[in-house]
Amino acid sequence: MLALIGPTLVVAYSSPVASAASSAVSQAEGGRVVRQTLVIEEWIVDYLRPTVREVPVDIDESRRAVKFLINGSYPGPAIHANEDDMLEITVVNKLFSEATTIHWHGIHPLRQPYMDGARDVTQAPILPGQNFTYRFSAYPPGTHYYHSHMDAVQGARGIRGPLIIQRKADPVKEEFAYDEDLVVFMSDEWRDPSACLKLEGAMPGNDVCADIRHGSFSGKFGNGSAAFPFPLITVKADTCYRVRWVMAGSNTENFQITVAGHNMTLVSVDGGYDVRRINLHLGERVDVILCTDQEPGNYLIHAQYDYACALTAGHFIPPGFSAVPTCDFHAYLHYDTEPDLVPRDLSGSGGGRHPRAVVGSDFDLTRPEGWAVTEPRVPEPEPAEPDVRYTINLGLLGPTYSRATDRPLVKGRWYMDLDGQDPPRSWELPTTPLYHSKGRCGVGDIPLINVPEEVTTVEVVVQNLSPTAHTLHMHGMPFKVINVANYTSWCGLEHPTCFVLPWWGGSLLDKCPRPRRKPGDPNDKNIELGGYWGCTYDAATDARTQNLKAPLIKDSFQLWQRSWAVIRFEATRPGFWYFHCHETQHLMLGLQTVFNVLPSKQPPVPADVPTSGSHFCPTVDEGPWGS
Repeated sequence: MLALIGPTLVVAYSSPVASAASSAVSQAEGGRVVRQTLVIEEWIVDYLRPTVREVPVDIDESRRAVKFLINGSYPGPAIHANEDDMLEITVVNKLFSEATTIHWHGIHPLRQPYMDGARDVTQAPILPGQNFTYRFSAYPPGTHYYHSHMDAVQGARGIRGPLIIQRKADPVKEEFAYDEDLVVFMSDEWRDPSACLKLEGAMPGNDVCADIRHGSFSGKFGNGSAAFPFPLITVKADTCYRVRWVMAGSNTENFQITVAGHNMTLVSVDGGYDVRRINLHLGERVDVILCTDQEPGNYLIHAQYDYACALTAGHFIPPGFSAVPTCDFHAYLHYDTEPDLVPRDLSGSGGGRHPRAVVGSDFDLTRPEGWAVTEPRVPEPEPAEPDVRYTINLGLLGPTYSRATDRPLVKGRWYMDLDGQDPPRSWELPTTPLYHSKGRCGVGDIPLINVPEEVTTVEVVVQNLSPTAHTLHMHGMPFKVINVANYTSWCGLEHPTCFVLPWWGGSLLDKCPRPRRKPGDPNDKNIELGGYWGCTYDAATDARTQNLKAPLIKDSFQLWQRSWAVIRFEATRPGFWYFHCHETQHLMLGLQTVFNVLPSKQPPVPADVPTSGSHFCPTVDEGPWGS
């Protein structure tokens, strides 16, 4: 067992991602105030190189697209602050016809829970032509990012960027004495995300378009061609970097990342040990120490979306699915003393032609053994029993789409609801933000979990009753993963038969006894040929593998198909906190729930926070403007 460097939510700093644009720092009573303005505008660009300026008419039509750029940049400008600074970020919406919100992914607005940025949960959208200033404390320190939380598609259009909070006394800096910080902002890129990522494709859980076509490194795609050279991550020789990897994609669930010739030491999401490969899931961030101690050159960086490799040429492509052009994407770690000639192939240049072998393990939390390779530097043990326990199921409701005339976003909806709720409830947007109305009006019958105020430790058993993995994110508070199912051994990527098995049969099902097989829709068990089910948690046999001594601390993680996980959080942070799948079309189709924590202690909503439906649902507790 290797000791950890810090809690799970760690840091990220200066990068070639984007210029800081309009920002300022000042002193105020109680500490520093960091001010930034984010101007969102529509640009016609080449969506694979959106910040390479071209006259729109000169862009090839197959690549011409509208991107929503922030301060003319993609990704948006990196926002930097120190722990406990006050952030004042003014969002100016210059879009022609779309409203927007911004969520601060990884931030826990302890004293300002109404600033979380979740549409119709903590605020109404910022209308076109309007602006709004978010004010919240810079906490926790760590590598975070921001993105639109309007309709899940706006992020894919460009409304996202890194957010870096420096720790006051950083044990990573003290132990490793690294020289600089470097952000690498990973994503998938789409010409028309509204067409590709709003609905399900041939099989629920899969998108309309190919699973992936283009992966980007800090906003740039490359394939070695003259038009699209491989992106360069530029570094100085003999320098140790804290590399902040951010997975801010839309549909792509993960990238398996390697860097040729350079050892990496994991220092967050919990770590302190050498890794040769990182499996970075959607919404996750990972920090590593990487020292440029090799012969100058161009060293290959490889990012593979392994889930999509089975849909590339040479494999069986199920009817209705789109073939994936490639599941492998590349960039180069570029020493700045190396001539600017970018390699056209994958062989590297200079020292990168013959890189040394790297050492270390694979850091892969898809596999259950990945959760046991490290622990927090300061473990936070859990009690033997929680104060309250919930079981939440993730599943698909029938009927699914069958005719071209079926109304969009109505059939084949996902849900994330309490076990035993019949029928399970898919998420529907309230007409007034939940935080404003306290959920008392303007809201239908949705999965809203009111945590008792006397409760502190909350345990949630999350059961995935479907053949597709989900990447889950919790707003506003961290959680500890105390147990995960060991199903990748019989239902992993190397066992594709598992993905199509009906719940009532198949040779692999001896791994999951019949009483534990649970269809996702209790009233339509055989939708999609009975393939939508999960193998549920059984405390009598599964609790023995839980880790209460030193569980990893997360705000995002992947839940494998047909699988379960057990998490715990402390219900000490007042607010309405989203818990949802981060894959774009799943969010659009209702795969989300909300925890209502300590309603009696939730602070008043400042009068300038955007609201809606106030004629019918006035704000229950309104505070002064700008408070």
